[in-house]
Order: sequence, then C-alpha cells, then structure tokens
Amino acid sequence: MNQKHRDIIDSYCEDIVPKIDLNTLWPKLLENKIFNRDDVNVPRWKDNLMDKSTARDIYLTIKTRGPYAFTRFIKSLKQSGHESLADILEGKTYTFNDNELERNISEDNAINKEDVGERNFRSNTERAQDNFFYDIQSSNEPLQIQVQKSTEFLDGPVYEMVERYPMRNKPRGLVLIITNIHYKYSYKEPRSSAAHDEENMRNLFEQMGFRVISLFDLSKRQFVEKVREFSQEKLLRHVDSCFVIVSSHGNVNSQYEVTEIECVDNNPESDLRSAKTILCKDILDYFTAEACPHLAGKPKIFIFQLCRGDKKQRSVIEPRHTTDISNFHSIDEMAGPKTNSGETIRNYEDMLVAQATLPGHVAFRDKITGSWFIQILCEVFMNYACKSHLQDLLTMVDSRLKIQRTMQEECQTLTVTSIGFNKHCFLNPGLFEET
Repeated sequence: MNQKHRDIIDSYCEDIVPKIDLNTLWPKLLENKIFNRDDVNVPRWKDNLMDKSTARDIYLTIKTRGPYAFTRFIKSLKQSGHESLADILEGKTYTFNDNELERNISEDNAINKEDVGERNFRSNTERAQDNFFYDIQSSNEPLQIQVQKSTEFLDGPVYEMVERYPMRNKPRGLVLIITNIHYKYSYKEPRSSAAHDEENMRNLFEQMGFRVISLFDLSKRQFVEKVREFSQEKLLRHVDSCFVIVSSHGNVNSQYEVTEIECVDNNPESDLRSAKTILCKDILDYFTAEACPHLAGKPKIFIFQLCRGDKKQRSVIEPRHTTDISNFHSIDEMAGPKTNSGETIRNYEDMLVAQATLPGHVAFRDKITGSWFIQILCEVFMNYACKSHLQDLLTMVDSRLKIQRTMQEECQTLTVTSIGFNKHCFLNPGLFEET
C-alpha cells in the first residue's frame, strides 16, 4: 500500500473505527482476500469481534496487507453496508455533527478519479516500495508493466575485473516467446493464466527496446521449426543480444534425466520414442557459435517457465546448528579451454539459463494472474534493469521468489546456470546510441 493510502487510513481512524460492524464486514474482508483464514491474528480477532479494540486492530493492520489492500477494503465496506465510510476513504468531503456523517458533494469528487488513475499508473518507485511480490497469491489483477528507463549507459569503460557486454543498439535484441496454453489431449489442463505471462513479457521487452516475436500453442514440429528460424534470423547480426522464453507444461525426461518441454501435441499414452517433447538443453544447440554465428560473443539468455517434475519443495525451519563448510561452489565449465590464438572461440559461450524451479520439482502458477516466477521477473526487470546487471537481477528475482509459499508451506527455488557467461550484462532499457 502506498504512503498516501496509509495516511488516509490513519487520519480517519478515530472517525471510522467506532462505526464499523465487524459482524457484516469481517466475512467480506476474508472474501476479498485482505486476510486469510490462517493468519496468526485471526483466532484472537474472532474471539473478540464485538470489541472495538479488535475493530481498531483489524483496521490498522490493513495497511500491511499489500498494494491492493486499500481498494479491496473500500470494496468490502461497500458490500457490507458501510458505504458512507467507503466514501470518506475515497476522498469525498464530509462534515461531522454530533458524530453523525453528513455527505457534502464538492469539487473533491475529482480525487476519486485521481485515485483510480493512481492505482492503474502509479510510479515504478511506489510500486517497488509496495513490494508487489508479497501479494501475488491474493491479487486478482495482473502486473501492469511500466519500465523505468536508463539515464546513462552502464556498459561503458571497464574499471573492474569483470568486463561488460555492449548493449546499445536499437533494437537492443530479439526476443522469442513461446507460450503453450491449450493442449490437444485433455489430461493436461489449459494454462489460461499463462496468457498474462506472455503479455507481461512482451510489454516488458518492447518497452526496454527489444523486438519481440511471440508464438502460441506449438506442436513439436512447429516448435523446432520456429526456434531454428529464429536462430537464423538475419537481424541477429545487427543486435546486441537475444532472449528465448518458453512457458509450457514440462517434466523430467526419464531417459536422460533432464528437463523437457511438453508440446501441445504430446500424447501421454505414447511411448518414449514417439513423445512430442523437446529437451531444454537441445534448444541451446541452435545458438552455439557454430550454429548461430550472428550471436557469437553476444549474450544469449534462456528463460524456462515450466515444471521439471512433480516434486513439491517444502519450507523448513532454519536449523540452529550448522557446519563450517564453505558455501562457495564454482561453476563447471561446459566447454573446452579458451585458446590464446585469437582465431577460435568456445562453441558454448555467453549463455545464461534461468529455470523457474529445481530439477524434478513443480513450478507454481496462479490460475488468475500468471506464474510466480514470470510476475516477479517482470517486476524486478521493469524497476531495476536501469541500474543493475542481469545476474544481479536474477538474484533479486530469487530473493523475492523465496517469500512465496502455498497454504501447505510449499515453495519454489530459481535455478540459474551460467555457460561461459563471464561478463556483466546491463540492459540499459530505453537508451540507445546515436548512429
């Protein structure tokens, strides 16, 4: 909740709390997902619903319930017979005579329209402060993409040990988004909310200055054909980078024990040889220095929003005892050593792979607003790509993803693999070099 709405709640506390009837309001607060039934305060509140101190406690706690709590509280008030209290909080003018509310229509009615605009188009700074990622599971509204643009190039002269990929061209890069929603065989439910993920990603990258190609519901043959076509696109010669983003049902391949993408024509009753699936690692083969020379030496980022098995990761209480083993683990090189001749380069290089979850585990997706991973990734990129490099952005994504829990305390962990991705990559959104 932004500071303006917090101030409104505080300023009208003494006027509104005495007039709240929790017998009618409380069910609407639960129905509109301001509070969950398993909140730690709920048992105490339910035992004392007639106590005015309980009404005050609930009223002030609403300030901590996420970016949409204010509008949901207004909705709850109107649905429970508290319309006059809702009108006060919406910014209309009232006078108080003997503690009775009398509505005075005035020019301040315009504030209501202003608030509507503010809710839809609030600044990126306010949105970041609201911690959007805390409210993903209770929100019925998809994230609104509004990229904060860079004011200076951050890929310039290097004064540190780590070099930087040049990111200045317009378009900055090409993006291929493949979203599988409707499957041919009914055992796989439609991934309807994935349409929000596609829209969010497309808006995000277009606002940052990328050219986006978005495709839906591909069979295995179409999938392979479109990835191959994209990897041979001549425009790749003139851009600085590429992203390949896949949102689909997925699983673990029992033969190779690696993650596979389930295409829309995959038949669950078919044998392994005729399965319509594609291994994630096979997609990378189309973008090696040999197969895709236009992208040699340029950053290639792969983002996979799909399950990698059926295991569900559960959160645990942090143990009291630990060990003194170092937490540092080096990343194994996936190709041969780099030569000093200057005439050859490593075939697998400059690749960064982000998987929404751990090997063998599920990836969670909200049935209304989209996947946890993609929503958080878009929130982080639109607010912080203007000042942070790609690896740090993904670190921020996982730190936010860590907060998400299901009702059963199930959680999700981002997996990032670097394949010769040895430079910092600043996306410099919306800033281009004059030619």
